[in-house]
Amino acid sequence: MKKTFILFALSTFLIFTLSADPRQLYTDGQKAQLKGNWYEAIEYYKSALIENPSYNAVYQGLAECFYELGEYDQALDYVKSALRYKTNSPELKNLHGFILIGLKDLSGAKLQFEQVLASAPNDVDARFGLAEIEVMSGKLIAATELYKAALARQGQNRKALLSLAILSFEDGNKNLAKNYITQALRYHGENPEVHYFAAYLSALENDLTNAQARLNTALQLKPDFDKAKQLLSNVMYAQGKYIGAIRLADERIAENRNYADAWYIKTLSNLKLNDYNAAIQSARVGLSIEPNNEIMRCLLESIALDHLGFEDNYRKQLAQFHEQKAKTFVNLNNIQSAIYEYRQALKVYPYNTDCRFEYAKLLLRQGYYERYLEQLRFIQSLTQSNTKVNDAVESYGKLLSTSLQSVWNINPLYLEKGHISISLFYEENTSNVLHPEAEKFATQMTAEMFDYNRRFTVTYFNEKSSSYSESFRKARADGSDYFGILRLEETERDIKLSLDLYVSRTGSLAKQFTVFRSGNERYANALIRLSNLVSDSMPFISKIVKRNGQKLLIDLGKNDGNFSNLDFVIIEDGKLSFEKEGIGVKFDESAVLATFIPGRSEEDLTEGTFKRVGYYDRVNEKDWCVAVPKTTEQQVIDVVNTYATQPIILEHLVEIRKSY
Repeated sequence: MKKTFILFALSTFLIFTLSADPRQLYTDGQKAQLKGNWYEAIEYYKSALIENPSYNAVYQGLAECFYELGEYDQALDYVKSALRYKTNSPELKNLHGFILIGLKDLSGAKLQFEQVLASAPNDVDARFGLAEIEVMSGKLIAATELYKAALARQGQNRKALLSLAILSFEDGNKNLAKNYITQALRYHGENPEVHYFAAYLSALENDLTNAQARLNTALQLKPDFDKAKQLLSNVMYAQGKYIGAIRLADERIAENRNYADAWYIKTLSNLKLNDYNAAIQSARVGLSIEPNNEIMRCLLESIALDHLGFEDNYRKQLAQFHEQKAKTFVNLNNIQSAIYEYRQALKVYPYNTDCRFEYAKLLLRQGYYERYLEQLRFIQSLTQSNTKVNDAVESYGKLLSTSLQSVWNINPLYLEKGHISISLFYEENTSNVLHPEAEKFATQMTAEMFDYNRRFTVTYFNEKSSSYSESFRKARADGSDYFGILRLEETERDIKLSLDLYVSRTGSLAKQFTVFRSGNERYANALIRLSNLVSDSMPFISKIVKRNGQKLLIDLGKNDGNFSNLDFVIIEDGKLSFEKEGIGVKFDESAVLATFIPGRSEEDLTEGTFKRVGYYDRVNEKDWCVAVPKTTEQQVIDVVNTYATQPIILEHLVEIRKSY
């Protein structure tokens, strides 16, 4: 009897399952999709397809869900299936175009939108698609015209007004941006997205009071509007309302514990309240949620360095993360990244002798024998040496006994090689909803990158954000040669670092550097690239350390860059200065004492001879030895494609287009 009942129940279940209504499954999928539950919606849609493989609307729903998940190749398959049943649908063709944008097939996307406009000239979404293509191509003016054309056809179109406000602000026309946002508020004051973007623009202008008011309105209209809560917590933090920022962060965490950015703002706020234990705990939780969040890790390590002892076990744990990454990079033969990670590990926990030994071996592999020996001697100083280290110190000590530093009796560690000084400042982006004060950490990390490039003396001012005039004043007071103002923009996948470098003497622009990086390790890779760009742009400047007859020793070596194909001149001490604008040095012809012919070059020193200019030999120690790199039309915007220069704008435009 029991067996009969089980068979009956199973057969009933199978009959019910096999006879499930595809229309109801589609309706359930739509409901889940509207709530942003993409995975649940996909499950319903796929179940509907089992019942009806020709259900066109289901293919469209699947394409939309996979588009939202960023799985553009899968979305493409489904939208093509949908188009088989509804060939000339403008809605599907537009979706096809946006998917192709995601796949970076801009020409294919453009064709789809143009086909839509050929049959439906008033289709707004097609114009939005073409505008996004123009933004990805760096053509903001062309994009603006397309949004204006959409607005001309629908004079109160909310999405066009918001998009034009964003683009106008980016173009520097703040009054026009304000005009568009005012129109959007007038026509669509009931829409929370409008108040959100009005707040966003107010935050960009540092009008935090108005930004907070707009965000409160947005949340009254839509209490579960998480992006508004996210921006509001950052605005409150920027206003010094740290308890309120923590309250909002806790509210968001209660809704979703995996909001790493909420843990981040909570950490910053606890720091401002001097509750270091709570700050460390918040950062630890945030990092456990997103272990590869580089800015969160930087924040936590900064707290650990400031508030935990040198030999604290937790600092050792933090260092192990970098050590493991370094070993991975070594296996991938990515030496530059490996060196960076080893340095990060040793900064956090200097007493890890195993890590230091591996770092030393990497330096040896690069041919840096002197730096290799320095690291081994540091290990010996910790009284944690072993036979392997002692033997290596003895062996390489003998090897370097004939080096330039030994022959000339010079210790490179005591050379003052930083003949180019730079003061670094940062400009705060109040609207950065992911990581407020990320610019501050990026400035500190950029300065630390230069600690290992002895050609430069870099000072960073990260106590607070600085304006141009304030930076100019401080740089002159500091006596630096150049000063830079760093800006940072980021999305969840991309980061853009911009550094405007100025001549401290005049305040004139020297050069602009922009670096874009995407994917994993984007933060570290951007910092490495930015420091390399700045270094490569600077002239080689050195001092004569010692003279012995016709031989000279200068404080420039292989570790400072490749100068083998450059001509050097010796300039009288006190007669060299930096150009009043741009990057370069200047001197009178009368100050040229000789030409320098490099010979043997090692890590920090180069030996050579000189050929005097004129009858008298006037070359002395402490005179300058200068080689100015050849002028090139170097592109300092370091991007893979044009889209990389506009990731934040594009993200906002897509967000506006997809809003209801």
